[in-house]
Amino acid sequence: MLNKQTIQQNFENYFNAKPDFIVRAPGRVNLIGEHTDYNDGFVLPMAIDRAIWIALRLRKDSVVRVHTLDFDLAAEFELDSLAQGKGWLEYLKGVAHELQNARYKLSGWEGVIAGDVPVGAGLSSSAAVELA
Repeated sequence: MLNKQTIQQNFENYFNAKPDFIVRAPGRVNLIGEHTDYNDGFVLPMAIDRAIWIALRLRKDSVVRVHTLDFDLAAEFELDSLAQGKGWLEYLKGVAHELQNARYKLSGWEGVIAGDVPVGAGLSSSAAVELA
């Protein structure tokens, strides 16, 4: 079962250190209004019992380094030179891009990400990644 202890242990195994933060963001289901929230329509979303977890620690530079347990992949990007690519890392880069556009000063971080929100099932796994 994925929980705080599991994600913390995976972080410690991968980075040989304790994380600074552990965050959790739930998936969601729209009871009404599927795909209308970004088209000015009415929606009634509800959080579900599945979530995305990230254990992370801050870095002193602007590198974001992430290992995903779900795909068993590691990737990184530079906050100072965001370039569009493909795949799961784009969700993290997109959030960083928007925060920087809003004039937030970001710091690099390294982390382990995992979740039990089924990908492609309409339960907002990508939104949970972005929120976390």
